Amino acid sequence: MNDKSAFAGLVKLENRSAGEVVRLGKAKFPFRPETKPDDPVEKLIEELVAQNLMIDALKILALALPPREGVWWGCLAARDTTMIDGKKTKALDAAEAWVFKPSQEAKKALEPHALDPGEADAMVAEAAFSVPLPDDEEPPTAPPMLVGLLIFSAQLKSFFAFDQPDEISQQGQLLLARGLDIAKGGNGQIGEDADAKEDAPIG
Repeated sequence: MNDKSAFAGLVKLENRSAGEVVRLGKAKFPFRPETKPDDPVEKLIEELVAQNLMIDALKILALALPPREGVWWGCLAARDTTMIDGKKTKALDAAEAWVFKPSQEAKKALEPHALDPGEADAMVAEAAFSVPLPDDEEPPTAPPMLVGLLIFSAQLKSFFAFDQPDEISQQGQLLLARGLDIAKGGNGQIGEDADAKEDAPIG
């Protein structure tokens, strides 16, 4: 991996090993990766992309990102499919408000959306609601992989929102590029997203 690689400089993934993330998500692959368990997780993501296993790469990235950054990545994916006439759903709006100010007040506002699985964008609201905060009165009850899996689900929904194989492939590349940009400390708004860029970097 050289300094010009898309997988270099992923500062938000520092100290995350491939083995740690694979165990967290109980991930299985259709081949034996060359990446060793102690290698940085970005090496595994790069290998999965090289093997054209985009879905697996998105899953590992979703599990590897810090929760707040991951929720934001999920919010960007949700924007792809559920914004109507440029307006966000209530669940998405609450999730984004939590990203920019992860307080107990914002978490409380998430609760009705997170607990309603039938609501549009409930998965990103549930992901944000499941992230422990330092001032929580009770210890977290959600399994440690839940946030990452919900974020991954949001990516999948966006990934398969298209019918044609070439469109699906292009969307997969966009989702990955957003996630990598966030992992580098950016805000994930690239390509067409950047034309109406309005959000500051996360974290």
